[in-house]
Amino acid sequence: MIAIIVGIVSYNYSAEQTRQKGFIFGNDLEQIQTEVKDLQTIFYSKQKQWEEGSITQEELFQHYEKHVHEFEEIISKYDKLVTPESFQSAVKLLKLSSQTQLDSDTQYIEWMKTGDESFKVRSDSQYQQALEYEMTGLVEYYSAKTGIQP
Repeated sequence: MIAIIVGIVSYNYSAEQTRQKGFIFGNDLEQIQTEVKDLQTIFYSKQKQWEEGSITQEELFQHYEKHVHEFEEIISKYDKLVTPESFQSAVKLLKLSSQTQLDSDTQYIEWMKTGDESFKVRSDSQYQQALEYEMTGLVEYYSAKTGIQP
């Protein structure tokens, strides 16, 4: 009888630990995604400020330099996640989305600096690719979360 009770308690404890780890992972991943979104909002608002004459071109490019550095730091957070096995492909896709977005931003910055349209074309293409990676990553995430395979 005691062995059964110990087994039940151990199972419940293990299940609760798994839920807690999953909850922490989900919150950490959501935080990274929020940081990416917030950083992108600032990126485009700075360009708007420049267009309106609120900041100089030099200030814009200083911000863009800071943006790239901050984005690289955020992307590195994906590697620090303690990712459950079923979520690994989702995290890889979301990280790839963020990296591709950064690449798009870098091309965009070069277009702003040089006026060379080829940088803008590459930026737009990479932006679309980043959105596709993100959407696929979110599908994978919610599929893993609900236990349904896409």
